[in-house]
Amino acid sequence: MKTSRPGRLTTAALSLAAITASPALAQDGTGVRGNLSFSTGIEVSDNPGLVEFPDGTTLTSVTNLGFSVSSETRVDRFRFSLGAGIEGEEGGSSTTADALDVRRTDIALSYARDGANSQLSLSARYNEADIDDEVFGFFVDGEFDPDALIVEGGTRQLTRFSADFSTGLEAPFGVDLSFGLTSNDFVDVADPDLNDSDSRRLSATARFSINPSTTARLTGAYSKTDVDDLAETSRSTQSIGAGVTTQTRTGMELTADLSIDSAETLSGDVVTDEDDGLGLSFGVLQPRPDGAIAASLSSRIDNSGRRTSASVTRSFDLPTGGLTLSLGVVEQEDQDLEFTTRVGYTRQAAGGTLTANIVQSPSTSDGDAFLNTSLDLGFEAPINTVSSWGADFSYGSAAQFGEEDGDERTAAGVRYTRDLNEDWALNAGLRHVRISEDGANSRTSNTLFLNVGRDFSFGF
Repeated sequence: MKTSRPGRLTTAALSLAAITASPALAQDGTGVRGNLSFSTGIEVSDNPGLVEFPDGTTLTSVTNLGFSVSSETRVDRFRFSLGAGIEGEEGGSSTTADALDVRRTDIALSYARDGANSQLSLSARYNEADIDDEVFGFFVDGEFDPDALIVEGGTRQLTRFSADFSTGLEAPFGVDLSFGLTSNDFVDVADPDLNDSDSRRLSATARFSINPSTTARLTGAYSKTDVDDLAETSRSTQSIGAGVTTQTRTGMELTADLSIDSAETLSGDVVTDEDDGLGLSFGVLQPRPDGAIAASLSSRIDNSGRRTSASVTRSFDLPTGGLTLSLGVVEQEDQDLEFTTRVGYTRQAAGGTLTANIVQSPSTSDGDAFLNTSLDLGFEAPINTVSSWGADFSYGSAAQFGEEDGDERTAAGVRYTRDLNEDWALNAGLRHVRISEDGANSRTSNTLFLNVGRDFSFGF
């Protein structure tokens, strides 16, 4: 494990950026824009890390700094950003206050270019964050990750690079390529299950236009993750597939896809787990004057058995928002039939904006089948011309098929925002978080926060 703890150099870079980005030096006309953000405040929590045995209320000072430069022309876009979070604590079982420390660091760079018949995008990011008893959630990039629940101390350093290229966008033949690298390092962590890892992925899709209304495709993907643990674990997955999409004269779109995939886990040179899967799916989408109607049917066979899913979806375009309703069923081999749902609602009016999303869907991880549920509610409303308030609620759970208990996370919060003048704004709020593992070991946290901040925008 690494023992170094970088981050001070980034703080110096932010300070330098803040000086050189003075609005007095701004010059318009080059198409390059800059933004400097600053906020500072306090947080009071009765259990800041959701630890097993809280040691009392903690008062934390929080300062966030951010700097970004962006440029956009007719054919390309560029953005560079720096961010840092500085915290200092006083309270709990400690007898002295902790010195100010950089708890979060984020550096990001992205570039995109649109050609006459092609697209290119590149992105790189470095993120460092202290994970002193913090929760990272259950879902990563929309997929369930049973190892994503972290309640330990230390620092996580995440480095990502990705490249995507598409050509033949308007041609009879085209290719989509995607490549990514991820390095996940843990420093000074107490949990022996948190190990450094390096991942890489590659995917490709070839598109063939059979006629103006029908397109065929061939897909392939490969990914591998090496874990720096005692067993020298290595996980790899590969898949190939074929599909076709066609559109009728009435605008109805029909799709069919077939995929074959395999996964292998090695401990050194010894194979410890293998999983082969075969999937087949069909879909139909019919546009309507007020939205669309869709239906899907899929079946998959892997080491967890056969899983068959079917769903019907209806979406509505409303004068003040939108509504999506989906109801389905999923049958896992040797398990009871389960219902799946998806509800999305957005309403915008003078009195406020309401959003609601409910999703229940199946997934497979390491040969085990899971049923995942998530609920998100949000509301934002103005109070007057200078202030507003909002509230949110979220719930997420993941349990294996046939089991009653699983991992759960519930969060709720309310916040208030007020413009102090043309430049400065005040934010205050209260947040509650509760997590449990396998229906037990519940932990809760209540946090009250208050901060002021502003953004500086300028041109070069």
